[in-house]
Amino acid sequence: MFVLTVSSVLLRGPALALAVAALGVGACGGTSPVSEDSDSGTPATTTTPADTTGDEGSEPTTSGSTGAPEAEPPKDPFQLDRSNVKLLPFRVRFKRLQQLSGLPADDPAFAVLLARRYELGDYDYASGVNPDLTWTASRISVWISGVLPVCRSQAMMSRYPAFPEDLAALLTDAYGIAADADKLADYEVLLGDATLDEATRHDTICVAALSALEFVAQ
Repeated sequence: MFVLTVSSVLLRGPALALAVAALGVGACGGTSPVSEDSDSGTPATTTTPADTTGDEGSEPTTSGSTGAPEAEPPKDPFQLDRSNVKLLPFRVRFKRLQQLSGLPADDPAFAVLLARRYELGDYDYASGVNPDLTWTASRISVWISGVLPVCRSQAMMSRYPAFPEDLAALLTDAYGIAADADKLADYEVLLGDATLDEATRHDTICVAALSALEFVAQ
């Protein structure tokens, strides 16, 4: 099974942050359930009722001997506000994959993507399905599941057979601009991870590149 773990991948580039958000997701089989708010697409939270057993009208208690409110924990630097990310329409993303791989739309490598296109934000107005361009954890998982067969296709293996030798070419072709040193540096940990065999390293780098914001977002 192809499984990415946070401990094995520490990508620094902000463009890959959403790909990092998908780490830990098994991309060969089904996706793990993700609890999300049905309207906003953000993870659902559970609130605990306040304790009302104290004296009526008393001030809220504070922690610490000084009586000062407890400081908020530092924010995770890798946490992204997904509400600010707007995906390209599914058909645009799909066309990009066709152009990059050189495969026709009916190639079996696209079977998973097409079967789950509505989960990936595509629309069918006749059936009452509206486009959805939000980038949620569950959608990232589905995207990875659909992109992995494309990365493993003979066409992609022929164009980009080995990394790091073909990394610059993959990033340049995928994003439409020359890959600079910063973009290449984002993959150093993946390339140097001795725990990954060659096939898994190829899958991991390809999926990360095709799940980055430069490829999927506006």
